Amino acid sequence: MFHPLPPSLGPGVYLGAVERATSFITDDLWYGTFAGTNPETFVRADGAFIPFADDLQISNVTTIVKGVGEIGDVKIIDLQSPINSLIGKQVVKVGRSSGLTLGTITAYVLEYNDEKGICFFTDFLVVGENQQTFDLEGDSGSLILLTAQKDEKPRPIGIIWGGTANRGRLKLKVGQPPENWTSGVDLGRLLTTTND
Repeated sequence: MFHPLPPSLGPGVYLGAVERATSFITDDLWYGTFAGTNPETFVRADGAFIPFADDLQISNVTTIVKGVGEIGDVKIIDLQSPINSLIGKQVVKVGRSSGLTLGTITAYVLEYNDEKGICFFTDFLVVGENQQTFDLEGDSGSLILLTAQKDEKPRPIGIIWGGTANRGRLKLKVGQPPENWTSGVDLGRLLTTTND
């Protein structure tokens, strides 16, 4: 990984090499005492990271997302915090396929049987604003950011790993048609797990 270009294309600084961190984790490891009792259930905790090169000057790194601006620290989710501290919060992401989109967190720690009868857990369920899709195929890996509150910067909270394109539409409200949705992994939990 180089910024802005690899040496063969122009001047660039070597940042580091991408490494897969994890893919599936048992839900008891992920959610602790809040996990279900089935020992065969797993959380899709898909992630890859770039460990910085030893000689990279971190003081020269600025965390900016194009279209959003400078971002703050990762939002760590306390599983014992009140539900309204997370559900209903507005989020934003910039993806390769769909660009900048807004959405709302509608669920956290969701167990769902998809149209193929496969059961999975997801940390976040996000629905796009105005019935628009929050993500498109190819957006996986995009940061989910809590929108800025007052004087705060937008804060990373999750990473997209799937949605309508690969799981079908989901009926979220009684008496309403199925909606487009996006699933995401809890970034704070992913970082904690990969550091352990």
